[in-house]
Amino acid sequence: MADPWYVSLFKNYAHHYDNESFTRGTLGECDFIEQELGYDKSLTILDVGCGTGRHTIELAKRGYTVTGIDLSEAQLKRAKEKAEREKLNIPFLQADARNLDFEGRFDAAIMLCEGGFCLMETDKENEAILVSIARSLKDDALLILTALNGLFALTHPLAEFYGNIEDAGSTCAQNHFDAIRMRDGNTTTFIDDEQVEHTIHSTERFYIPSEIQTMLGRLGFSSVEFFGATLGSFSRDKRLSSDDFEMLVVANRKLSCDVLINHYTDCIQSGLPQRGYRLIISLFNELQAELQLRFPQAKITAIHQGYPDMSYAALAFKAFEPLGLKLAVVYLHRKNSFEFWLAARSRSLQDTWREKLRAKVQEPYQLVEKGRGVDAIVSTVFDHPVSFENQITLTAQLCDTLQAMFSYVEELLQ
Repeated sequence: MADPWYVSLFKNYAHHYDNESFTRGTLGECDFIEQELGYDKSLTILDVGCGTGRHTIELAKRGYTVTGIDLSEAQLKRAKEKAEREKLNIPFLQADARNLDFEGRFDAAIMLCEGGFCLMETDKENEAILVSIARSLKDDALLILTALNGLFALTHPLAEFYGNIEDAGSTCAQNHFDAIRMRDGNTTTFIDDEQVEHTIHSTERFYIPSEIQTMLGRLGFSSVEFFGATLGSFSRDKRLSSDDFEMLVVANRKLSCDVLINHYTDCIQSGLPQRGYRLIISLFNELQAELQLRFPQAKITAIHQGYPDMSYAALAFKAFEPLGLKLAVVYLHRKNSFEFWLAARSRSLQDTWREKLRAKVQEPYQLVEKGRGVDAIVSTVFDHPVSFENQITLTAQLCDTLQAMFSYVEELLQ
């Protein structure tokens, strides 16, 4: 399967990226970020889609603690090289903004020059980025992002706009703007860092302010403000208009106990979580019956329905029981995915077995390192598409994968 267009574009485009016209406003943009942070250098900042690290590095130079994440290995390599020249120790991590693993860690997040948002090929993926960022923030937090302004796209010919842009390594020819889907499809020709020319077909999503306000409101941001994103001179004095190609969004969240309960109540009243959860319960009932048939040599020691984080079925096999070990089928609600775990009946036993197996575990199985809330010693992921439409098929596939893991662990323990 071919890479998405945004992966192809940034695969080998780090040096040329730093010469693009839109990268020249870093200092003024960081001035605005500092102002919104209240110049509080104790705050931790997440830079989503950090690219070659221009905002991350500048903010770190000013004394802030910043973590940069990006999907592109080439962009991150360039960012690390620039940080090393400045003698800055900055964590630059390769990560997918749609699925970040920073639970409530940061005081603020920035996502500038789209940073992934607007570039995804579906609205669901774009919104997943906002959900993932919100999950990474503390209850009281600040989010600053830029997005393509739908008001501009509806009132200006995009072909003319793109035709007037002169950049170092790329040219963009607009093909078609779909006003119903608010998507612009265009053809981009660019020269990579090895002087090889490429042509890709991209699709970008333009948003009107009310769409972003609704999405962020659902995530607990009570204050969402919009400004015109003027290159290098972000300002609260610049009111957003249809003449701004990009909008600057400043959102604040203060999740008090009452706010959290209100959001929870709104979610429950919609009825959708309960309906989805009933499907999970139904699957685990089906799974329990099938496990008893397929594995008569094991007893089911636990069925945990686990709303809203995880559900699992744990099995104690006769071969493993004297060792204090068990296998588990685990459904992770947030990811809509299944994992299979080798676990132990106590944390101390878990630690002992982890060290015993450390040098033995091989792909597709992984040794799981010790950590807070970690209950697995060895794990593997379910490599089939997860579809609840046919629970009989899904249950059979889960049992097959568990059987394969049982056989593997038997060999591992010999």
